[in-house]
Amino acid sequence: MDSFFSKLVLSNETHYRLGRHILFWMVWWVFLGFIYGFYYSEGKTYEMFSISYIESLVFMPQHIFLSYAIIYYILPSYIFKEKYWIGFLLVLLLILMTAALSPLINFNVIRPLRESLHYSVKKVTFFYSFMGGLRGSMTVAGFAVAVKLVKHWYQNKIENEQLEKERLRAELEVLKGQIHPHFMFNTLNSIYSMALKKSDATPEAILKLSQLMRYILTECTKVTVALNKEVEILLHYIELEKSRFGERLDISVNIKGDLDSNTIAPLLLLPFVENSFKHGANEMIEQAWISLDLQVNESTLKFKLINGRSIDNNNPNSIHVGLQNAKKRLQLLYPNAYDLRITEDAETFVVSLVISLDSIKLIEA
Repeated sequence: MDSFFSKLVLSNETHYRLGRHILFWMVWWVFLGFIYGFYYSEGKTYEMFSISYIESLVFMPQHIFLSYAIIYYILPSYIFKEKYWIGFLLVLLLILMTAALSPLINFNVIRPLRESLHYSVKKVTFFYSFMGGLRGSMTVAGFAVAVKLVKHWYQNKIENEQLEKERLRAELEVLKGQIHPHFMFNTLNSIYSMALKKSDATPEAILKLSQLMRYILTECTKVTVALNKEVEILLHYIELEKSRFGERLDISVNIKGDLDSNTIAPLLLLPFVENSFKHGANEMIEQAWISLDLQVNESTLKFKLINGRSIDNNNPNSIHVGLQNAKKRLQLLYPNAYDLRITEDAETFVVSLVISLDSIKLIEA
């Protein structure tokens, strides 16, 4: 039922457009016939309304002419093109012309019709008839134009929302596209380092990389993925990096909560973990360390990542591309539904993130 009424109001299909125009003028005919029945006629009730509906039908063409002239000529040709003064003057001219038809119709059609049917006739002057036509035409056309303007505003609103969604989707695709090569480059570097050392863990690392690639190609095309899969990918990546660092890395991973009932935007957390290895553990000459804590309470995810840094790092406030990318994705996907805090000093780097997972902004075409 809702679909039918939305099509009746908004569809540009011929039968729907014709249907809503016929319905609009039928409603106005019934309304004006009812009003004219009390205003102009005297006598029995059935006489009052029978002649009033005939009269409203006679006056209807001038109302239709004025309404459609404004809607289909003046609005698109002048008002929507911001030629307001010309549009205003043309509307005023059309109203006066239409109102001037009322005395002609009244004296040459309505009065003879009433006399031929022996209905009582009120004496109406030219000026009074003109003012009546002015009022009636402006009322009907004003309502018709108001409906058109509301529809035009609504359609523009829908189009703007669609354009905004498409812009956001394009921006997200660009950001996600930046993640993939950046992530793959770093991962391949890790495997390359293992291969140079002739590490026995190299085959296992290649297997994990293939799983990561499969995840990126199959799952990351969706708006959201299961949280347990996203966490599984994080663990695969951590295991891959642990194989490269060996005894030089001390890492603590603590994951709690319901991972099976929640979803998250794909590859949202990975840049933070990747950053902790690339700009944290990788730069430390001595023992590297990372602490990861992830907790899920209902639909709230709390993610805290701490990693050590080299004291020789001369740029503690450096801005990493992966983190900037992650921040932009959070802003687009979870507006007003996340809290990201990044603190750093000469020896530690801390990422604290809280997300309301069920508040994701679904950006679809």
